[in-house]
Amino acid sequence: MHTSWLTAKSYGQLSNQVQGPFIAPLPAFDIISVSGTDKHKYLQSQTTCDLDQLNDDTFLRGAHCDAKGKTWSVFHLLQHHDELLVVAFRDELSASVAQWQKFGVFSKVSFASGQDKFATLGIGGAGAETLVSRLGFKLPGGNGRLSRHNQGAVLQLADEHFMLILPKADAIALLDSDYPLAAPTLWLKQHILHGLCYLEQPLIGEFVPQMLNLQAVDAISFSKGCYLGQETVARMKYLGRNKRAAWILQADTDEAPAAGCDIEQQFNENWRRVGQVINAVNINNQLWLIAVLPNDITPADSLRLKSDSAPALQLLPLPYPLS
Repeated sequence: MHTSWLTAKSYGQLSNQVQGPFIAPLPAFDIISVSGTDKHKYLQSQTTCDLDQLNDDTFLRGAHCDAKGKTWSVFHLLQHHDELLVVAFRDELSASVAQWQKFGVFSKVSFASGQDKFATLGIGGAGAETLVSRLGFKLPGGNGRLSRHNQGAVLQLADEHFMLILPKADAIALLDSDYPLAAPTLWLKQHILHGLCYLEQPLIGEFVPQMLNLQAVDAISFSKGCYLGQETVARMKYLGRNKRAAWILQADTDEAPAAGCDIEQQFNENWRRVGQVINAVNINNQLWLIAVLPNDITPADSLRLKSDSAPALQLLPLPYPLS
């Protein structure tokens, strides 16, 4: 785990047993600042979100695809003074930035690591809004909106589920305060239950955005101008070519499968590979995961994790409709 601002001692004191609202450091999420006169135009041509919809009170959820429409990263993007900040899991952000830098040499745009300036944390749990207010922020007022305080920002990803961007010094000081602090896994469980995901190294470039349900969480604009991979993304929508989606699953097991692990479905007496784990977290021998599976899967289908113990997986309802 990347711990540029979180010490091993601080990390070791975090717990999954916090009841009620909590703040969880997210040291595996990185931030890139994008500057230059062409920053808006360039990212508009590279991502699925519409930067024309960005303002001081909103953030964008989006994806970066390759020319074939396969997803390299799922990110959150916001304005910060004269810069744009892109927040994503470290693996996918590194992959996208490498491509953006490669193809951005002909544009007036530059990319700089934000690790020395900012830290990313999550706020969640029942009553999470009380912590947002306690930190000095106004409530954002809805999914896709943000609130600012001093040099920080809090992004509302879903109900009672927030991402907090703070100056690094403020984040370090927060860890020494009396706020209820939790391990990142507690926030990730909530992220999964909201049907949200990020890409770890084995899955970068494997899925079109609709396989990750990004159209259902306002991460794809179908009305903006051209962008990399748009032809494939549009074909999936208008021609009905997409046959897979991200689903939430749960199991009673001590296993914690890595990204890319196989999921099998029973057909008569045989088991056949039908999908892959995207993100997973195990808390107190309860496994929660989000996985790409056929989009016609139902709770009546028998599913299991492909492993030595092969625990049965229960399909949970998504918190949003698929379209």
